[in-house]
Amino acid sequence: MPKPRTRSDSRKEEFLDLAEELFADLGYENTSVDRLISGLGVSKGAFYHHFRSKSALLDAALERWLLRAEAHLKEVLAGKAPATEKLRNFMLSLSAVKSENRESSLQVGKFLLQDANAILLGRMRCAARSRLVPLLTTIIKQGALEGEFQLENPQLVARIVWDICEALDDVLGRTLIETGGKRIEPGELLNIYNTYTLAIERVIGAPKKSLYLADDTIFQSWIEATSRNKLVGL
Repeated sequence: MPKPRTRSDSRKEEFLDLAEELFADLGYENTSVDRLISGLGVSKGAFYHHFRSKSALLDAALERWLLRAEAHLKEVLAGKAPATEKLRNFMLSLSAVKSENRESSLQVGKFLLQDANAILLGRMRCAARSRLVPLLTTIIKQGALEGEFQLENPQLVARIVWDICEALDDVLGRTLIETGGKRIEPGELLNIYNTYTLAIERVIGAPKKSLYLADDTIFQSWIEATSRNKLVGL
């Protein structure tokens, strides 16, 4: 039975909810602790009761994203679909969680992709890998048992597939964030996505184009969010 939420838990969630809004509007670097406590009408001590620093707040926000992603992916695993469909949904679910607040995701992504934050980005990716690769392994094992995927070591292959997904996320993120004022077409992002999924298909021994997206509409909303938000600080 889930533990009842305490008043302290609720306050922490309020900080995280407001942080997501401010990250989206102002960017991570321009979101101050003073803005947060002013927005909630609480003392600075209330903030530091929950978070040691603004960096710890970002850690908590990303941890909450991981929990959401894990919940989405467990739903994918619980279904009766064949492994190829589950793997496609696994990849799309990661994007779906970020889509809950595209502007915030873009702003935090911009911050994490800066060279100065390479250690923080590495830490976040390590946390995501340890939580989500076991779920990916389950899908790949299913595909091997069903004969959909031709491979010998599902656990190692799952790690390689995750590395490709990480690289795909990085390229898509940089393409959106580092536009230099150039207009991005959805087809450009679709081409990137399909190129990386072709690599995944080859690694797992799946039929060609079995993971391809049929159209580029999934990327249009991300492009609109980039234009609307104008990515503060770029």
